Amino acid sequence: MKIKFERYHLQSDLLSPLNGFEPVSVPTEVRIDPLTKRKSRIITWSLPSKGKFDFSQLIEESKGCIFCPENVLLKTPQFLKEIIPEGRISVGDAVGFPNLFPAGTYGSVVVLCKEHFLNLHEFTPEIYEEGFSVAVEIIRKTISYDPNARFWQISQNFLLPGGSSILHPHLQVIGDPIPTNEMEWLIDAGSSYYERNKSLYWKDLIRMEEGLGERSIATSGSVHWFVPFAPIGFNEVCGVVEDHGSMTTLGKADISSLARGIVSTLRYYYDKDFNSFNFAIYSISGETSHQLLIRIISRTPIQPYYMNDWTSFEVLQSELTSNITPEVLCREIRPYFS
Repeated sequence: MKIKFERYHLQSDLLSPLNGFEPVSVPTEVRIDPLTKRKSRIITWSLPSKGKFDFSQLIEESKGCIFCPENVLLKTPQFLKEIIPEGRISVGDAVGFPNLFPAGTYGSVVVLCKEHFLNLHEFTPEIYEEGFSVAVEIIRKTISYDPNARFWQISQNFLLPGGSSILHPHLQVIGDPIPTNEMEWLIDAGSSYYERNKSLYWKDLIRMEEGLGERSIATSGSVHWFVPFAPIGFNEVCGVVEDHGSMTTLGKADISSLARGIVSTLRYYYDKDFNSFNFAIYSISGETSHQLLIRIISRTPIQPYYMNDWTSFEVLQSELTSNITPEVLCREIRPYFS
């Protein structure tokens, strides 16, 4: 088993006006992801929280959107009858249909609930269980129609900082015959690791993290939750579903474990005064070295004046930053999973 946790400690020295122009040292830690070898930077500063944001004006101005119950079955598209004869898929309050403006071959939306807005502490496991059940059915039926659509992402963009233009909670479900960049990096690196070690990287990583105890959060059923050594976003939490590479093979218990972990993470974000987030599930069929992976990151909270959390470092250098040490994040969030 050849998993290395590599890091570099950088230090910037200056005379700070915040300290009477006395010498100060500002540390930055560069970490290298053990699988992809991608670098990320752990910085030691961030803007202070401005507390909970009042969403009442946003809710009032945007209520009655196309995802609200009175409109969702009247104003949203329907699937081709060759794929889903009934046009849409519903499980409980969740409703799935094609994306009117897709970003892939098979782009779908899953409206998660009837409520026009939920704050982070108001999401429940049942909401995600129903939403994922719809997403899985969309993927299964689409693959039956087009077996080449092996690469699927299930994601949530929540609020404007997370890239969503609609307040109403929903998922994106996108399938293609080609992988995204991230999927390709995960597949290539995972395959290389398997060829070298004759074992799955994600199983080895979980065993090592559980032994170290620094970044392993909890295990719920088949899902292992942990904080990554080299995060690719703020307050990143990951989950790996053991012995599954695709959402299509999950049972109800697996989906429930995923849902509970997401809700636990969102409760932590809420208590930290975050309100915007993204998550992505990488669902890939036919890749033996891949294990189903979810990544959740917080985004800069929506507020009247705020600094975007993506700069030239992320956009033009492909080097990602995080403003909390993974080991500290793990200690803080672990009680939310108990």
